[in-house]
Amino acid sequence: MRIKNSNSLLENYIALRKDFKVRTSPNIIEIITSTGQKMYHHRNERFKEGLYLFRMVRKDVENFIAENGSIKPYRELPVNYSNTKFDYSNNIIGMDINNAYWSIAYLKGYITKKTFQKGLEQKDGMKSIRLSCLSTLGKSKMYRVYQSGQYIGEEEINDDFDMQEIYKDIRFSTYGVMNEIAEELGDDFCCWKTDCIFFTDTEENRGKVQGIIEEYGLTCKIEEIKSSKLAKK
Repeated sequence: MRIKNSNSLLENYIALRKDFKVRTSPNIIEIITSTGQKMYHHRNERFKEGLYLFRMVRKDVENFIAENGSIKPYRELPVNYSNTKFDYSNNIIGMDINNAYWSIAYLKGYITKKTFQKGLEQKDGMKSIRLSCLSTLGKSKMYRVYQSGQYIGEEEINDDFDMQEIYKDIRFSTYGVMNEIAEELGDDFCCWKTDCIFFTDTEENRGKVQGIIEEYGLTCKIEEIKSSKLAKK
């Protein structure tokens, strides 16, 4: 249930000495009544417009787990990694995987084609929402608990471990592609930052990087970069 003014509702609940729980995030305020009814106040209009995508992703992942059981995530790799011996006097180019986490979630079967396409309808306008849909999978939630209108403490509600493992797999699989490219490039590898890899700019290297990315069914684009922006980071 959506509400427009969470502050007045909470003030009323406290005045009437009701039992309830409340959770606040940058995008949403969630209130759970003593009967289990959930009410939401959306603090971000863009987030509000994309709320349907959270439901679609969660349903897809629940269906995947029901059909396939638990998964073991790809081995853990860092979100950012640099070649400490790289020569920064070289000309550097970056190649970025388009919609990396979202695309890998689809290619691994965690989300359906319908959900995948829905998340791309508004292009970059949905980027933060797509990432949030995946990053909140299985994430625990912290609520402030009130009894008879009085704050009594906090309660952490754990969601789903299996969903957390799927999000880890999406992330680490992305870095796995980065790592494979880094090994192929050797000394010409500069660094990777999440889903973008930087390397010595030659036609041969561009072909290598693009080839590996496209072998996985992913797409990519060039990101121009100055060496000074990457040096020693």
